[in-house]
Amino acid sequence: MEGRRVLVRPGVRSRVPLILFIVSFAAAAVLLALGIGGLVVNPSSGRVELPYRGDVEAVLNRTSSAPVAPLPATPPSSAPISRMVIEAIGVDAAVVVRGLDAQAVPEEPGAPDVVAWYDFSSRPGAGSNAVFAGHVDWTYDGRPGPAVFWSLKDLKPGDIVRVLMEDGTQYDYAVTANFAVPYDDPKAVEVMGPTPNDVITLITCGGIWTPDLSLPLGGNYSHRIIVRAERVVA
Repeated sequence: MEGRRVLVRPGVRSRVPLILFIVSFAAAAVLLALGIGGLVVNPSSGRVELPYRGDVEAVLNRTSSAPVAPLPATPPSSAPISRMVIEAIGVDAAVVVRGLDAQAVPEEPGAPDVVAWYDFSSRPGAGSNAVFAGHVDWTYDGRPGPAVFWSLKDLKPGDIVRVLMEDGTQYDYAVTANFAVPYDDPKAVEVMGPTPNDVITLITCGGIWTPDLSLPLGGNYSHRIIVRAERVVA
């Protein structure tokens, strides 16, 4: 991360209204519990490799050692989010907006090649935590295969995640953590909550697949892979 500044707004707490925080916290819990593996997948190996099992507390308590700078004076883009590019793992994907369904359950991305941004979280560039999710695998004509976030586990600190807006604005985020937690770890929900600095959180599934046709996606993975990245400028 040498040569980049992490953008924070010192001394300013998140302005997310309390009701939105409550909704996002509850939605985060459901998203982590239900997972985002492929629709009724049956992976041939039954396993998706995990990154190191990081410490959720370390992410929550992280204080960046990089030089800090105030957010730019220009207001954040209000344009729709267009794409996410992660060159380190070959991702260049459209971003779709997802929220809560009629049962207050977070909507899944809907396709193997798109990334979902959840509208109960912050917008990119707005100074808080923008939450994204993508499938790790998918069933193609009855056969399992990798989806958009298959290689999320391979991201390393310093790798850049670029979020592009439809008006040409782009926001760059440097990875600071990549870890796996059990899907039912209660502390994991907190990494999806509001933050006082401009970050993104990427989520997919990993670990061991257990089929269960009573679940919306036909089963569940044992872990969630979570990547946290902080906004930077050159």
